[in-house]
Amino acid sequence: MSAVQADYEVISSELVRALRGRRSQSSCSARLGYRSNIVYRWEARQCWPSAADFLVSCTRLRVDVAQSFAHFYGRPPPWLAELGATSSAAVASFLRDLRGKVPINSLAEATGFSRFSLSRWLKGKAQPNLPEFLRVIDATSHRLLDYIATLTSPEKLPSVGARWLELQRTRELAYSSPWSHAVLRALELDAYAKRGHREPDFLARALGVDEAHVKLTLEALAGSGQIESERGRWVPTNVSNVNTGSDPERARRLKGHWTRVAVERLEHGEPSLSGYTLFAVSRADLQRLRELQLEYARAMQAIVTRSTPNECVGLYCMHLLDLRAGDGNAFGSTAPGEPSRGARRRGAARLSDP
Repeated sequence: MSAVQADYEVISSELVRALRGRRSQSSCSARLGYRSNIVYRWEARQCWPSAADFLVSCTRLRVDVAQSFAHFYGRPPPWLAELGATSSAAVASFLRDLRGKVPINSLAEATGFSRFSLSRWLKGKAQPNLPEFLRVIDATSHRLLDYIATLTSPEKLPSVGARWLELQRTRELAYSSPWSHAVLRALELDAYAKRGHREPDFLARALGVDEAHVKLTLEALAGSGQIESERGRWVPTNVSNVNTGSDPERARRLKGHWTRVAVERLEHGEPSLSGYTLFAVSRADLQRLRELQLEYARAMQAIVTRSTPNECVGLYCMHLLDLRAGDGNAFGSTAPGEPSRGARRRGAARLSDP
């Protein structure tokens, strides 16, 4: 379930410590508006702030929480301007976005929290405390480290610092070798597991690329520590969700790569579900269409999460934009959601750019 596989109370304590910086616990508590040394109690894991109180504390420690949400989403979320960044309503909206269309029963199973508690948090009738908040973020998006990185450097947290550096290496390979994640998905195929060897011919056929390219990609994945040889076949070594939106320019190039792959397959007459339509529409309705596509992407992710067996590697490309030259409001590709079944089960990084 968890992309971090760590104690959320430990992470919470370390996060508070990192945000405190060089201040003493008592002076930090005073800065946050408390008369008691509450920061000591948080770091000692004796009690916890609510999620909203934690965000307020971040603001008082000069962390731009609104910018934090914008970085995590890749753009300011729609509710941010109306609700602010530190309100209980903002926390509930954020959690609802992370949940997407996941049924409450599935969410309860993924997080370990009761349906009753989750429902109250999602409706804003109650607040999760900090460890609970982080656990929900991790279980729903598998992007907890990316979220922490919007507040402070994860390298400052001993329990996840090494994992963060590994994630950065994984992200770099996603930019420099786009096919690496397609190869990782092919390694999750049930037919590959049954085949039982690590020759690249099966992977090349599964992806429609040449063997030499697959071989080079496997070498790069092994060099970055994302796969290892196990009883004669390559096996992904880590569970991670790789968000590529943190570098907009490289993210655009990555989107362009997969769009070109889709176009090449289309022009070669390979089977696909593709099409286009041109229409005149109001800007308000164009925004509604973007939101509809966002809901579709979340529903698609939920299907991928539950899909079994793993029989093929799919590619989803979508473009919805205003055709005016220089329009900056083109809709992104995905949204915060669950990892693929393969990634959750064992496997490798899932690539996304919300």
